[in-house]
Amino acid sequence: MKKRVAVLLLAVLLAISSSTTAMAANNSLFTDLPADHWSYQYVSDLYRQGVIKGYPNGSFQPKKNVTYGETFKLILLAIGVADPAPQAGKHWAYPYIQPALNNYLVYSFNSANLDKVPTRLEVARMVGRALDYTDVSGASPYNDCTDGFVVKLYEKGVMDGFLNEDGTRSFHPEKPISREEISTIIWRMKNLDLTAGMFRSGTAIPYWVDVFQDFPANPYTKDQFVKDAKGRLSYTGGYYAHGIDVSRFQGDINWNAVAADGIDFAIIKAGARAYVTGALLEDAAFDKNMQGAIDAGLDVGAYYFSNAITVEEGIAEADLLIKKLEPYREHITYPVICDWEYLGGKQSRAYGVDSEDITRAIAAFCQRVKDAGYTPMLYFNAFCGYVKMDLRDLDQFHFWYAQYANAPTFRYNFQFWQYSSSGKVAGINGEVDMNLCFIPMGKGAVNQPDPEPTDTPEPTDTPEPEQTDGPEPDVTDVPDETDAPELEDPSNTPGTDGPGSGTLDEGQLTVQADPAAEQEGPAAQDGAAEPETGG
Repeated sequence: MKKRVAVLLLAVLLAISSSTTAMAANNSLFTDLPADHWSYQYVSDLYRQGVIKGYPNGSFQPKKNVTYGETFKLILLAIGVADPAPQAGKHWAYPYIQPALNNYLVYSFNSANLDKVPTRLEVARMVGRALDYTDVSGASPYNDCTDGFVVKLYEKGVMDGFLNEDGTRSFHPEKPISREEISTIIWRMKNLDLTAGMFRSGTAIPYWVDVFQDFPANPYTKDQFVKDAKGRLSYTGGYYAHGIDVSRFQGDINWNAVAADGIDFAIIKAGARAYVTGALLEDAAFDKNMQGAIDAGLDVGAYYFSNAITVEEGIAEADLLIKKLEPYREHITYPVICDWEYLGGKQSRAYGVDSEDITRAIAAFCQRVKDAGYTPMLYFNAFCGYVKMDLRDLDQFHFWYAQYANAPTFRYNFQFWQYSSSGKVAGINGEVDMNLCFIPMGKGAVNQPDPEPTDTPEPTDTPEPEQTDGPEPDVTDVPDETDAPELEDPSNTPGTDGPGSGTLDEGQLTVQADPAAEQEGPAAQDGAAEPETGG
């Protein structure tokens, strides 16, 4: 709310300044845009800066629709991308296509569409990506659109939509966007503090993430972790237990040797949803691993490698897992986990799926597990935790965080930490994922005194280092999919899963824009039709 008040105050000040100038001159810069019109303050300011131009006849044509070419140019200008050199024989906007791809405004584009008109929703997504936002946002203020980027731009005061007579607000996502509306957006992109209350994360592709207010912060500090000669970490800040997670990739396991090597618990893979075909798969070693770990006296839990994108799919995955757990119910002392991961880039079935849908699917999975009498948990890495799901809607469940480092730097609290994928444990040939549990469970909960309270540090803005996901994807049962884990794939852009460096489809060039438009290039875009906010 404070951000939106600041936006409105800035708009009022600009309006007063423009009105004073207009009264002094007693006329407008344009024949068809009065000085007291809601958009004049934005249009005139950008015009004086040389950002936009009118037409040779003195008009601005504020209601004229904006094309893709004009939209590309203006958004790129707003984020500081230099004008590319013109290309002889090409459409005037052709040189802007590759910069638009490089900055994730779009993921692919046919040059034949440069003179076509994008929708308001398409423009909002372009602006959101250009600003390195994610589509994780709060509740939508609109009665016709819940898109995460649209809501984010409302929260930041960039796009306001339309205020209806009954007090509701509409966005009209499928309508085109006008020159005066795009002018409003570009002015706000250039003049407002659009990263206030946010922090920067990501390495291959950095992105801005909102700070969750009143959300439990990461209580773990670097000096609380000690590495031994085996490369295993211990925690000095309170209770902890050593654990591993395994699948058929570990082959035959000597579970008694594992237990004798200081391992307290094991999380056993039950299966996976293939991330291209969506097929539900079972891990061939589940029963052998589960019974072996139980017989060796270890605490046990289980996970399912999820790629659910609907509530129904989340429930189906949970039901399969619950069914496989039934013979071992009395022995399941650790969580039953939804291991949702984003793999496969553009080939993934989760490509382009909104974080809100993914969050609902995970919540449905975990609730199903809880209703079955188990302790639910969700697994994520930094990219998925910040971008692909909204943890505020999942905080009723335990969190299992993956980051391969000597200390975790995730901003918020979690109960499990997967700190390595290259652990060495007796009884296992090859490498295995290593984990720490920070809350008493199973045998560790018996007669365990509560840890001494510690001061919870304020969240920091430390960027997440590169890392890889675990547990292993294990979807080789599907020929067109691989087991290679991906965390922050440089070919994916945060929040919308688009391929990173897009490709330019030459296509067929359409008819050139009219000479006046060619001369002035792009001009203006959203805001709103509502005079009281002007955007």
